[in-house]
Amino acid sequence: MSRLAAMRVLAMGVSLAASGAAFAAQAPSTSPIADPLAAAQAAQAAYERGVELLRTDPAASQRAFVESAAGWERLRAAGFGGGALEFNLGNAYLQSGDLGRAIARYLAAERDLPGDADLAGNLAQARARVASSFERTGSTMLVESVARAWHVVPASVRQPLFWAAWIGFWLLSCARMAAGPAASAAVRSTLAAALWTTGIVAVATGGSLLADDALRRMNPKAVLVEPDIMLRKGNGDGFEPAFAESLGPGVECTVLEERPGWLRVQLPDGRAGWVRESQAERP
Repeated sequence: MSRLAAMRVLAMGVSLAASGAAFAAQAPSTSPIADPLAAAQAAQAAYERGVELLRTDPAASQRAFVESAAGWERLRAAGFGGGALEFNLGNAYLQSGDLGRAIARYLAAERDLPGDADLAGNLAQARARVASSFERTGSTMLVESVARAWHVVPASVRQPLFWAAWIGFWLLSCARMAAGPAASAAVRSTLAAALWTTGIVAVATGGSLLADDALRRMNPKAVLVEPDIMLRKGNGDGFEPAFAESLGPGVECTVLEERPGWLRVQLPDGRAGWVRESQAERP
């Protein structure tokens, strides 16, 4: 499951983004990372060491995977992100046995790496290990299938494309006004075609970004990360279980409501209940 190509992409992104992320690293809730590129390389090296030790020393291999996950988490907490980081973090969690957090990080990686074969394979492998499985409702499947149509192009590509098209549209509008009626028919036709093209691209990309944000707000996801979780009828341990079955790590759900320290979640089969916030991870 190691992917050195993803590591190289991430390392390049960390290097280029270091100056911009410095502000995030200075925030009170994060710890500054003096050399983000070295930190990324160390996290990946720990992962590779874990892979090498899998057969000869399982205990040392487990420690290496935990070390790798901790390294990627430090980078994420310092303000770095992106599909490659989330993918590598998911790999480290999966190998360390933290199934719920692995699935959550793979789902986060999907936003920047739609259609990635390695990611899809690893996510499918993680989901296959989940003890509890549920049938998805038709409405959930419909929302996901519609969203998948524009997720062929990652959000990290659509966002700069939107701004380029938006700025280009107004620059072309100014050029068309400056040309005036004295411009030749060929110039007017070219400007009109360019205006239509940039306008359509701006509307399509901007609309998809707004739709992404709306879907995340309407259907915020969470993944259970602890064993033997009981969904309860209210936001407190004193409330009765919503149903008899306990849930384990990796169960995916939709967040319906939030209260201090608690989340009301809905399972794919429609059943709902409350869990402690610490028992779930957000993608």
